[in-house]
Amino acid sequence: MRQGAKGWASAIIALLFFSSLLAACGGNGGGGSGSADSGNAPSGQDNTGSSKPVEVTMITWESAAMNEKIMASMKKFEEENPDIKVKLIPTPLDNYGVKINGMITAKKAPDIFMTGNDMLLDNAGKGLLYDWTELATQDKAFMEGFYEGVVDSWYYEGKLVGLPGLLNTYGIFYNKKSFQEAGLPEPKIGWTYDEFFTAMEKLSSNQGGVQQFGYYAPLDPFHVSLYSVSAGGAPFADAIINPTKVEISDPFREGVEKYKSAIANGYMNPPTFDLTNAMSSFKQGKVPMTLQGQWVADDLIRTAPKELEWGYAPMPVVNSQTEIYDAVGWSSPATLKNPEAVWKVLKYLDSKMYEEVLPSTPVAPAAYQASSAAYYDALKAAGHPEVGEGLDHILKSPNTQPVRFLSTWAGKAYPFIEASWKNILMGKAPLTELDVMAEKINNVITTGK
Repeated sequence: MRQGAKGWASAIIALLFFSSLLAACGGNGGGGSGSADSGNAPSGQDNTGSSKPVEVTMITWESAAMNEKIMASMKKFEEENPDIKVKLIPTPLDNYGVKINGMITAKKAPDIFMTGNDMLLDNAGKGLLYDWTELATQDKAFMEGFYEGVVDSWYYEGKLVGLPGLLNTYGIFYNKKSFQEAGLPEPKIGWTYDEFFTAMEKLSSNQGGVQQFGYYAPLDPFHVSLYSVSAGGAPFADAIINPTKVEISDPFREGVEKYKSAIANGYMNPPTFDLTNAMSSFKQGKVPMTLQGQWVADDLIRTAPKELEWGYAPMPVVNSQTEIYDAVGWSSPATLKNPEAVWKVLKYLDSKMYEEVLPSTPVAPAAYQASSAAYYDALKAAGHPEVGEGLDHILKSPNTQPVRFLSTWAGKAYPFIEASWKNILMGKAPLTELDVMAEKINNVITTGK
């Protein structure tokens, strides 16, 4: 099931805010101005002019085993850069976000910390993050190595306040045997919504009072927006960062009608259906088709029964491709010292570190395109090249939409979706309720600016 941003290995679970406070650690004092020439010492020196190595501190939300792999890679970085030492600050995963924010407020934050888009933009809006724009501008070759467009949501008001590290995409995992028995072609890149809804119908059944849906998925306006834009309509939200409005276009209504019909006919689960066990049922061969994040592939490769034959495909299209994905990555506090040294570490994390670590933990493609090759190769070696091919196709999409609201007013907007959306899909409210929902959300956007 889609959960915002699921974690690399274990922890990119929601890209929302976490809670509580972590004990202070070193790595930063005050005084960084957010530009590379702010009087900070160059790499290889501290601010007293000493020639001792610069210490760059970092915190991740990864497991101990994953952190061990990361730091093993960083030892190679230290060999290549003897003037820099990288220190990992251990921290429990619970309440990660508020712990980091507390450290930033106390000017005790690490030089580098893992973050998601939501947390990134919230901290940037408070002026708490370092501005990497100058160093990034000077390092054009490196910045051009990211998948096109993925860095865009890491800017806030024209300032680059972090770098994406890993990407979360969403697509269809399917049971090959179910498609074969139904006489259906397997989904592939470029398959259509007509084929998608036909497959839902033919894969569903109700035998002996046991309902099997053809498609198991959570459904929200952002996923219906994929249908709308692919059909030439407006997106539900008009921007990934700071949208100015939501819109219910005619193609959006058409998409809602198609999903509504599928739900009414038992081809797809209703929005009230508990999807908690969807993946365990998929492993048992009881779920023909399900929407999941790409991280599910790693679990299936490791734990699915050998007799389960499964495949993966991106979301279908009406006319043109459009996709949703989001990222987790790295930020630094505005009080950062030694930005040149930290920039070197960030570059290594996003490139060589992921190249080395992803083959043993193939759960997400890297935002830095060349580093994703190792991830795709690992999937291919595991017998599922279609996953890597599908993800690469998604990440090269000419059109990208938000996976959710990222703005600070999001918490005020979602109750209006919750109040209307399920009733509309289940036929308990007329389609005109979409316009009422949109009007209320637009009022939130207007007053939230």
